[in-house]
Amino acid sequence: MDFEKALRKRRMVRSFKSTPIPEEKIWKILRNAIREPSAGHLQPWDFVMVKDPDTRRRLARAALSQTFIEEAPVVIVACANTRRSATRYGERGVRFYSLIDTAFASLIILLTAVNEGIGASFVGAFHDEEVSKIIELPDYVRPVGIINLGYPREKPTKLARIPLKEIVHNEKW
Repeated sequence: MDFEKALRKRRMVRSFKSTPIPEEKIWKILRNAIREPSAGHLQPWDFVMVKDPDTRRRLARAALSQTFIEEAPVVIVACANTRRSATRYGERGVRFYSLIDTAFASLIILLTAVNEGIGASFVGAFHDEEVSKIIELPDYVRPVGIINLGYPREKPTKLARIPLKEIVHNEKW
């Protein structure tokens, strides 16, 4: 798919069919995610793929009861491995680079899903400690987002964007 078309077609999907996603598509999505650039090329992301219905249900509860998480056939928890960024950047790597790099990789997951005809959504509202416990993350790994993948049950609505002239500033604010 043309890049511009993929950008314009991307929507947050919150209603999924139970149709399984072929494994090759899931792995293509993840292969593309790790192509994302990262500070110092330290690649601080790790991904926990969740297909188990009970685990998805527990994640949905940890995400402020966003039930569409349990509906998605595949959930990927994008995690920041802070140790990787800390090796070169210390505290800034832990608090910033590891998180932003993992967020960028998450965006590639969302865009690749569109390209593969799969609906996706990114959830950032969740209880970190609870998610970490559910998927058994070590202390130095932080959950950044819960990404839901599945074939859309309905067509998501297009949301309005703030006009560029209101958010682009030349030279200074």
